[in-house]
Amino acid sequence: MKKIIYIVILSVLFVGFSTYSSQAKLNSVTKNQSAGKTTKEQDIREIAYNQLTAEDKERTAGTWQNSKFSKISLREGMGNINDKSYVGQEVYLIDFPTKSKSLPNNMIVYIEMHKYKLIGYGYAD
Repeated sequence: MKKIIYIVILSVLFVGFSTYSSQAKLNSVTKNQSAGKTTKEQDIREIAYNQLTAEDKERTAGTWQNSKFSKISLREGMGNINDKSYVGQEVYLIDFPTKSKSLPNNMIVYIEMHKYKLIGYGYAD
């Protein structure tokens, strides 16, 4: 009888802990999404910023947090692409605002999706 009681108590504790962990994880994801940016997006923007040259970093207005993030299908003629093997593939586009007073006042970089390597610069409109 004591064994059955111990098993029931352990089962209840296990289910309670599992539920608590799942809820905590869900709250964390919801909090990040409600802030408007997912953690992955922020990481990719920061990775892109860290790969910029010192001159390019100086041109940007603010930090990596001021940039915009999107996924696109890379096409020929979209910019100065270092590795043409990515043409036709989906890549990350990071749009950094610049300090320039004239238009366009942004800098676009392309990041490949698996190794997060800077593969080129886009033409700004």
